[in-house]
This record gives sequence, structure tokens and C-alpha cells, in this order.
Amino acid sequence: MAQVLTQTQTERLSQQMRLSQQQLQVVKLLEMPIAELEQQVKEELMGNPALEEGRKSDVEDDAPASTDTAETTADDRSDDDDYSDFDAEAAASEVAQYSSDDLPLYATGTASAREEENVPFGDEGSFIEDLEAQMVNYNLTDEEEKILKYLIGSLDNRGYIDRPLSALADELAFKEYIYVSEDELENHLKVLQSFDPAGIGARSTQECLLLQIDRKLEGRDAPVSETKSRVLKMEREMISRYYDLFINRNKERLKTVMNLSDPQLEALFADIKKLNVNPGFALGESRSSRVQTQVPDFIIDTDLDGNIQMRLNRGEVPRLHVSQEYIDQLKKYQANPHKLSRSEKEGMMYTKDKVESATMFIDSLKRRMQTMRDTMAAIIRAQKAYILSKDEDDKVRLILDDIAKATGYDISTISRVCSSKCALLDGRIYPLSDFFKLTRTNAEGHHIDGRKVLDVLHEIVDAEDKKAPFTDDQLVELMKRRGITLARRTVAKYRKEAGIPAVADRRG
Repeated sequence: MAQVLTQTQTERLSQQMRLSQQQLQVVKLLEMPIAELEQQVKEELMGNPALEEGRKSDVEDDAPASTDTAETTADDRSDDDDYSDFDAEAAASEVAQYSSDDLPLYATGTASAREEENVPFGDEGSFIEDLEAQMVNYNLTDEEEKILKYLIGSLDNRGYIDRPLSALADELAFKEYIYVSEDELENHLKVLQSFDPAGIGARSTQECLLLQIDRKLEGRDAPVSETKSRVLKMEREMISRYYDLFINRNKERLKTVMNLSDPQLEALFADIKKLNVNPGFALGESRSSRVQTQVPDFIIDTDLDGNIQMRLNRGEVPRLHVSQEYIDQLKKYQANPHKLSRSEKEGMMYTKDKVESATMFIDSLKRRMQTMRDTMAAIIRAQKAYILSKDEDDKVRLILDDIAKATGYDISTISRVCSSKCALLDGRIYPLSDFFKLTRTNAEGHHIDGRKVLDVLHEIVDAEDKKAPFTDDQLVELMKRRGITLARRTVAKYRKEAGIPAVADRRG
């Protein structure tokens, strides 16, 4: 039967959000802690001759970024702390802007490229603690936090959940007095699987690969082009539908069922090979062998008068400017563009590209600084009492969305600032997640601090008559007299969490 080829044209209207190359670069730089940023700047200086260290003028001003930053606004800040006094907008008007649908130009610096002796501060932390710290990004109840922590503690050395959810549900009921169905536990596992690194919490290698592919398709780490999206969809089809053929490297069969050519199939295999099938490998290492060197991104100092000073840690990141030699050379080329030889035109394009890249990098650094400064200033305003006293009782309810509203930035931007940064507060390092606090809602709809509930509960039980201990209903009434209104079920949950036995077991 003869095949008939026809060509049709369809029109489709869709709305897509695509970040510019400049925005992508800002996002990448914003995610970097100061140690990685130092390495990234070094790489840019080595790779772009149009980017130079220092100011154009010989005047250096090393004054602090701000004083009493908690009260400082974007309008009254000094630019003394900027990496450069180079006017990015003025330069951009002289240099034609390029457009690109691809990924950003600059790669993230790696930890292995750093020299540890140049890092002045150190702290310890385990991979499990890193995962638990990510819970601050979710509005979880006390019970949900305990379930997630139990799931995190159940990960094997690869970062997988290697037991059936039904068995974990039984353990939660027996050990933690938390009763959840298998379907509910599945939903909690999906929350864990949204944590970093991608693939954590998988129950098989197949699911681990699918989680990482889906993360890329969602564009969480970086937006993907239409071409890359099609590639990822083919990879997902291969892993989800033809995993047995993939794992056995039955390439001939895969080419047939997926209608692929040899180059296409090899490209898919090569791309999938880059995925990490052991996202929790670090769990197998001891805590003592995983000393994580931390460099604070913010330095916060307080005094007895209640003043707070904050500045960004610039580390070894120098001030930068665009080479005047390259700018002058570009102006010469542009003065007579129609009289240039072929080699001169190539020289003009090269110079133009380097000046453009240098300009964009400097502007991205300045935007990173401004965003970080605004974010930390908002945190200080919200948690001023806690920062001055270091007392957990003074910490107020604060979530990422509160800071997003206070600064006007998107919540994803605030998350990038807070996820991997830390602050040196009066000589002690605090992850930014420590400045956030979730509270629970009581029966009257008011926010309460769970830690205070536990303290009051212990006080009441410690003072009771052991011959006639209080029932949960009586505990509800006694706590209500102290201004804490909770349902009986909630009081029972707090009692179990505090390790307080039931009334029959407390009777002496």
C-alpha cells in the first residue's frame, strides 16, 4: 500500500514565561554561597579578557555596606559596597544586546575547586540535617514534620526508601503513635521527593531516574528549551515504559519500539548516564568525616543598645569593571562599520561579545548583592528581638512567603537566598533557616508556639497529684485557663510527643 505524505498547518496560542539570559545568570549567582561565588568570579576573569579587577578610578572605599541595616531601605543605601561603579545601563546602550534561547553562559563553581585553607569558618552538619532543614520551605503541622523526619531517617545509604510504605505506616503507629494510611504516607513521600538533591526518597532506581527527569521537565533548576523538553520526554518514555530494555541495553529493540535512529538513541543514553542513581551516597559517610566548611554570607553584629549592623561578606570577590581598552576598541570598529575587512568584522564581533558578557556579569553581581541585602534586612526586621536576645522564646512566626511580601521578590527568589546561605551572628554561624519559625493554629484560630505548649504541659503534669492524675479532658481545661486553647486530640498528641504516659500509667 502506497504511503501518502501530507503537510498541514495549525495555529496554536499559548502563553509561556521564558527568563532572559540576564535573569538566568542572576538566578545562578543567587543560589551560590560566597565560597562558590569566589570561584565563579575567578573563572569569569580567566575566561573573559574584557573583565578586569578593580575600579576604573584609583579611589577605593572599603566602608561597610550599611549601619543598622534593619532600618535601612533600598533608597538610602550607599553604593560603596558594590563590586563596581560601572554603569551597566549606559554600557548596554552602546553595545547591542544579544538574545538566546539556550542556558546561561556561566557554570556554577564546584566545591572541589575551592582551597579549604582560604575558608575561615567551619561547622559540622549531616546530610540528614540538610534534608530536615528544607522542611522550613513547607507549611507543615507538627505531625507532618514528624512523619517527614521519620521518612528521612528511613533512607538507606543510597537515599532510597527500601521498605514498603505499609511497613513504615505500622512503625509510625507503634513507635510514634501516629496513625496514617498508606495513601497518606505516599503523599508525604512525594513532599520528601521534592527536596534536594533530586531523586531523594525514591523506592527504586527507575523511580530515582524519573524523579530527576521530571525535575528537569518542570524547569525547577533552570528553564528548558523546546528541543531539550522533547529530549527529556523521550528519556521519560524510555525509563517509564521500556525500563527493562534500557537496563539490559537492548538498543535494537529500543530503536524499534521508540522509532529512534542510532545517533538519537546514543544521545539519550549519554544524557541519562549523567543522572545520579545514588542521591544519598553521603548518608553512608560518618558525621566526623563530613565536616562541612561554612563561610558566612552575612555578618551581623549587635550591641547592648539594641543596634544591629549587617554587611555582606565579600570574601575574596574583587570589584570589577569592563576593560576600557576593549570599549575603546569596540568604538573604533563601530565608527566605520561599512569599511571593515572580514577579519576586522570578526574582531568587532569578538570584542562586542566579550564586552557584553562582562557588562552582564557585573550587573548580575550587583543584582545578587541587592537581593541578598534586601532579604536579610527583611529577616532582621521580622526577627529583631530574637537576633538581639538569641532566645527561642523571642522568635516570631516567620515563613518564606512573609519575606517575599516584605521585599517584593518572588518566593522562589527568597528560597534561593535562604536555602544554602548562613550568617555569622555575634561570632556564631546560623543557617538562614534558623531565623524562620512555623507556628500552629489552635482551636480558636490563633497561632501558638508548640514548644511553649510542651513546657506548659510538663508544668501541669509535674504538679499533679500522682494518686489522681489529670485526664486529657482535664488537661484541655487546665491549659485553657493558661490561655492555650486546644482540642482534646491535639493535647493527646502533644502529651505523647512530650513522652508523658496516659493517665492510667501515671497513677502512682
